[in-house]
Amino acid sequence: MIPVVTAQEMRRIDEETIRDFVPGSKLMDNAGRGVAEEIIRSFKPKKRLSIVVVCGKGNNGGDGFVVSRLLKRKGYAVKTYLLGKIKDVKGDAAFHLKKCQNSGVKVREVDKDNLSDLEASLQKAALVVDAIFGTGFEGEPRGLARQAIEMINAAPGIKVAIDVPSGVNSSTGEASLAVGADLTVTMALPKRGHLLFPGRSLTGEVIVHDIGVPPEVIVKAGLKTFILTRSDVVTALPDRSPQAHKWTCGFVAAICGSTGFTGAATLTSISALKAGAGLVTLAVPKSLNTILEVKLTEVMTLPVEETHEGTLAERAKSKLLDFVARADAVAIGPGLSQNAETAELIREIVPTLGKPCVLDADGINAFAGQSELLKGLDFPLVLTPHAGEAARLLGKEKSEILAGPIEFSRKVAEELGLILVLKGAPSFIASPDGYVFINPTGNQGLATAGSGDVLTGIIAGLLAQGTVPLEAACAGVFIHGLLGDMLLDEKGYYGFLAGELAERIPNAIASILSPES
Repeated sequence: MIPVVTAQEMRRIDEETIRDFVPGSKLMDNAGRGVAEEIIRSFKPKKRLSIVVVCGKGNNGGDGFVVSRLLKRKGYAVKTYLLGKIKDVKGDAAFHLKKCQNSGVKVREVDKDNLSDLEASLQKAALVVDAIFGTGFEGEPRGLARQAIEMINAAPGIKVAIDVPSGVNSSTGEASLAVGADLTVTMALPKRGHLLFPGRSLTGEVIVHDIGVPPEVIVKAGLKTFILTRSDVVTALPDRSPQAHKWTCGFVAAICGSTGFTGAATLTSISALKAGAGLVTLAVPKSLNTILEVKLTEVMTLPVEETHEGTLAERAKSKLLDFVARADAVAIGPGLSQNAETAELIREIVPTLGKPCVLDADGINAFAGQSELLKGLDFPLVLTPHAGEAARLLGKEKSEILAGPIEFSRKVAEELGLILVLKGAPSFIASPDGYVFINPTGNQGLATAGSGDVLTGIIAGLLAQGTVPLEAACAGVFIHGLLGDMLLDEKGYYGFLAGELAERIPNAIASILSPES
C-alpha cells in the first residue's frame, strides 16, 4: 500500500521533517534536483533547445529556481520567469532564487505589461516547467497566474509540473483552470488530487520523488488513505491445495435475477466461479429457471416462488434461508428488480444471513432510506454501490458524494460497521476502522452494462474461498479494473462487454501472480 495525502497532511509531514530532521532549504533543493533528474531521464532534451521554467512566489517557485540552476549547470538553455517581483519572494524560496541568480540564470520578472515576452518564450520552448502553485493551492487561478497557465497550455512543448499541476487542488482534484501536464514529479508521497478527477486527467504520468522525509515521520502521521498495489492483491489471493476439491474451494449462494435481468444473474454467478469458487448455486424466480439452465452450464440453479412480475416473492423466504445456510458466501442484488415485495424480502433476509455477503445493485436499493437495518450486523457485509445507489441508500445528493468520495466512504463504513466499495473513477474501498483504499486500475471501458455484476461475483468468489473480507473487496476491485485495462490493451477501444470481462478473470489473476508483471 502507498499512502496518499491531503495538502494539510503533507504540510504537517513537511513541518515535522524540517523541525527535527532536514532543513527546509535542503528539502527544496532535493525537490528541485529530483525534477531536473526526471526531466533529463524521461525526455532527454537536446541542450540547444529551450527550456522555460515558470515560477510563482511561493515554495513551488523555489523548487523551480532549483530546477533552473541545475539544468543550467548541466548545459541546458534555460529561461526562468517569476510571476511577480523578486523582492516579494521570501524564505527558502528567496534563498534558492539567489542561488539561481548566482549560477548565471537570469530570473525575469513578469507583470501585466510584459506577458508577451513570456508567451513568446513558451511558444518556442521544447519543454516547460510549471512551478507556479504547489500543494497548498485552492480556488481558482487569477491575474498573472491565470494568464500564465493559459499560455502554458497553449504552448506546443512538453509540460512538467512540480508536485501538482498549477490550478489543481491537491486534496480534492478540483480544477477550474489548470496546467495540463505530461509529467508531474511530486514530492515524498502522492496527493489525492493526482487520483481524483479532474486532477487525475491533468497530471499526466506521476512520479513520486524521495526528498528525504524519514519513514518514521510518515508512520507517525497516522495516514489512513492508501493506493492499492499489485503486492497487496497477491497476498489477498487464496492458495489452492493440490488436494483441493470443489467443496474445499467455497460455495457461493447467489440470489439474483428477475424477468428481463437474467444477464445480471448469469454474470455474477459465472464470475464467482471464474474467481475460483468451487461451486455456485443461483436462486431465481421459478419461471426463469429453464432460461438460466440453458444459459448456465457450470452453475446450479434453485427455482423459488415468484411474484406475478417474475421477481422473488415473500413466500420464498424460508427456502432462501435454508439455501444460504449451506453457503460459504452470499451474493445478493444484481438484477433483482425494485419490486416492493422483493425489496421487503431482501430487507428481511439480509440481516439474518450470518455469512459473508456482497450486497449490490437492487439489493442495496431495497434498503433505500433504511440503511440503519444494515448497521452493526454480526457477519461481514460488503456493499458495492455506485454514487447513485449510495445517494438513494442514505438520502444524500449524488453531487455531495462525488464532491468528497473518500471522506464519504470512510464515514459510511465507520457508521454502519461494514465494508463499502464506492464504485466510480476511481473506486474506493472503505473499512469500518476508517481506512480507505483507492484503486489504481480500470478505465472508461468498464462503463458497460453488467460490469458491476462481474465485480460482485469476483468478490463473492474470493469470500467463499476464505479471503479476509476487506482483502476480498480490495482484490476484487483491483482485478475488475485490471480486466478493463487488459481488454483495452487487447482491443484498442472501449467497446467491450461484461461477459468478456468475466471470461478473462483467470488471466487477470495469473497476471497479478506472475513475478514478471
